[in-house]
Amino acid sequence: MNDYIKKIIYLGPDGSNSQFACKLFMQKTGIKAVGQGVSTITKAIEILDLDPDNSLAILPVENSIEGVVRETVDNLVKTNPEVFIQAEISLPICHCLVSTGTKEEIKTIASINQAIAQCRGYITKNFKSDIGILLYSSTSGAAQFAKEKGGQYAAIASELCAEIYGLNILEKNINDVKDNKTRFIAACKKKLDFGENSRTSIAFTVDNKPGALLNVLEIFKKHELNLIYLESRPSKKKLGEYIFYADIDRGFENIKDTLEEIKVNCTFTRLLGSYSVL
Repeated sequence: MNDYIKKIIYLGPDGSNSQFACKLFMQKTGIKAVGQGVSTITKAIEILDLDPDNSLAILPVENSIEGVVRETVDNLVKTNPEVFIQAEISLPICHCLVSTGTKEEIKTIASINQAIAQCRGYITKNFKSDIGILLYSSTSGAAQFAKEKGGQYAAIASELCAEIYGLNILEKNINDVKDNKTRFIAACKKKLDFGENSRTSIAFTVDNKPGALLNVLEIFKKHELNLIYLESRPSKKKLGEYIFYADIDRGFENIKDTLEEIKVNCTFTRLLGSYSVL
């Protein structure tokens, strides 16, 4: 069944952590597919919505330091209801300072927001307060930009990015916390079999009144279900209205009755997927 997938979409360009995750996913599952890098996470999910068949997206959903990737969570909730999370993988993240110039020449550092945040201590310690920070859509895009702009520009990116774009690695492993990992999810329309489903993700909203969220959490407690992740995001419909995104460490078949009970206490619920952790 897994030979259904012909194209895997990831946040590009070449050398991004999302491309690494894509390759790791194919190694773990045996899927052989064409990779396609896109400019934004939103674009990747739009392709899933519009492409009727054969596409899967690898999307970063949480970093161990910076937390949830908001663009992924927000788009998952509002995307085509036929799109589900099929699997999860984790990727160790090792950031490097890369440039065509030397460390002393650098006036501006470019990278994706999460990478800048993960290296904030390093930047503060090694550069003056007037160092320019330029946010980019991906680490690989920032590396490409630094190559084009010259020696006064650097990027926070991977060793592979430096190799691909012809940049010098000025310093390795510059992330402030060395045990830095990002969770990626694989999402598509067709149900794929990667073994036993051990995790379920849902989204839900509750009435804006005292105790509404507690009523839902009490149901999880009653059924002895562990929420390994809970995040609130603005609904973007009304001020003060939030969508809760939750990961539960059980497969759907083991909690479907609980989810039906939860629905009674919610104004909106959506099953985002029941899936394997690879």
